[in-house]
Amino acid sequence: MDYLAQLQQHNTLLKESLALSQKALALSQKENVLQKKLIARLQAQSVQQQEQITQLQEKVEVLEAETRRLKKLPPKPDIKPDTKPPDDSDGPPGTPPATGQGDEAGPDGVPKHKVSKPDESTRNQRNQPPKPPPEKSIRVPACDVPPGSVWNGTTPFYVQDLVIKATSVEYLLDQWITPDGKTVTARPTANLHGHHYGPTLQAHIFHQYFGCGVTQPQLLEWLWDIGLSISPGELSNLITKGNEQFQSEKDEILVTGLRCSSYIQTDDTGARHQGQNGYCTIICNESFARYATTGSKSRENFLSLLHPFRAYTMTGNALDYLRALKYPQKWLRILQPYVGVTFLSYEAWKACMKEHGLTGKKRLQQAS
Repeated sequence: MDYLAQLQQHNTLLKESLALSQKALALSQKENVLQKKLIARLQAQSVQQQEQITQLQEKVEVLEAETRRLKKLPPKPDIKPDTKPPDDSDGPPGTPPATGQGDEAGPDGVPKHKVSKPDESTRNQRNQPPKPPPEKSIRVPACDVPPGSVWNGTTPFYVQDLVIKATSVEYLLDQWITPDGKTVTARPTANLHGHHYGPTLQAHIFHQYFGCGVTQPQLLEWLWDIGLSISPGELSNLITKGNEQFQSEKDEILVTGLRCSSYIQTDDTGARHQGQNGYCTIICNESFARYATTGSKSRENFLSLLHPFRAYTMTGNALDYLRALKYPQKWLRILQPYVGVTFLSYEAWKACMKEHGLTGKKRLQQAS
């Protein structure tokens, strides 16, 4: 009986341990389910974070591109991977054929146009000029010719060279004494523009200074090296003075461009001139471009740049513009009699307004 009681007690203990094992198994299963849910939640958060990182990277690239544009830096290079496009036969059935060499597929799958190679019509694309004709022929005898050889003519061997040397020309200007004792002296040719240096040298100096960006000290050293007698002041006068023809040509470019164009574009940026802060304004389209540096970027300044000969004319459109700005009626009544009157300078216009008491900076600027 004692042995049977021990067996029953042992059976009871086994049942209790089995119940505990089942509870532990249920708890472990719950933990596994919770772990799976946690892993799925972490995976979803990881995917969401990766999407946010991708969006932030795109925003950073857009902001970097905008920063480069505002700072006028070169854009980020678009470097394509050096991979060979697949052949038409390698792709699966239904795959569109590969585009030609140099073509790329756009975002919508449509291939872009193939960029043609530079030719004569391409900007800044020049062809090699032909050889200049020979000015003289020099015969060169052959050396070490064996006895009994027969002469077989000559073979041309062209050599191009550049001749740079200083020359001087003396102009003998006639002088006459008039009966009243005055002296009349002939004037040098017009192509000298009043300088003591020939037109070829002047053109070369302009090309080196403006076209090639050579500074005046370096240009002066080079002119001295080839034997030209010119002082730093004379070189500066050649570059900066006596160039009215270029100024008139610049004004003609604007007048002709405005006459031949159906639209214009404009923009301005900060610039310094002679140590002073100012603004450089461009007026352009695909046919012409004109730059002007002034101390203002106002509406009046832009309108004055459009007109090479600055003048002020009161018109009906000007009065309508002032009414849109809610200009005071007392000043409109004063300006009304001047419709059709043209002032040939800003000083004349300002003096007339000063007589009527229109001296306020804002009101005068709006009327101007």
